[in-house]
Amino acid sequence: MSDLNKILKPRFETILQEKDNIKDELINEGYLTNALIQNTSLDYFDKERIEINGCRFINVTFNEVSFKNIDLIDVIFENCDLSNVDFSDGSIHRVEFKECKLIGTNFGESNLQNVLFEKIMGRYLNFGYSKMKNINYNEASMQGAIFLECVLNKVAFKNCDLSSCEFTNTSLKNIDFRDNDISDILLTGKELRDAIVSPIQAVELARFLGVIIK
Repeated sequence: MSDLNKILKPRFETILQEKDNIKDELINEGYLTNALIQNTSLDYFDKERIEINGCRFINVTFNEVSFKNIDLIDVIFENCDLSNVDFSDGSIHRVEFKECKLIGTNFGESNLQNVLFEKIMGRYLNFGYSKMKNINYNEASMQGAIFLECVLNKVAFKNCDLSSCEFTNTSLKNIDFRDNDISDILLTGKELRDAIVSPIQAVELARFLGVIIK
């Protein structure tokens, strides 16, 4: 069955400074570093090209937030609600999303490297036109997520619900889907070349290849 990749973990200073209100700092300075933010919310925030580096977010709700063109480096989100947050055109490195809500979150046209998505609720996540390297999806629920025209390099899915996900024009070479739910996925057929699937999955996917099974 599919194995997760060995990926680089976020790096932190020994002691993080706990902060309650980060909105003003992000607006005025354009960056946030070495901070611990927990049990709070960030509401109605829209600013491009900010940097968040070496931070940990625990039980934080992001409401009506846009982080377009963000540099997100060495960050952990735990039990956070990031639904509908806009990370498009972002650069996201050594980041972990653990037990977070990512419903409708937009990572379109982003560059993601060494990122973990673990036990997330990610229906309708958008990764369209993004580039991913060393990415792990572990026990993630991502029905209807969009992987349109992505570049996948060492991307692993383990025990994930990928039903109704779209992989159109995304090469799935060496992607192991065997212990994941890929029912009703959307693609043209060519994407499946050298993908790894179970015999039962192969029967369902045969429809994309014009095969008639009797």
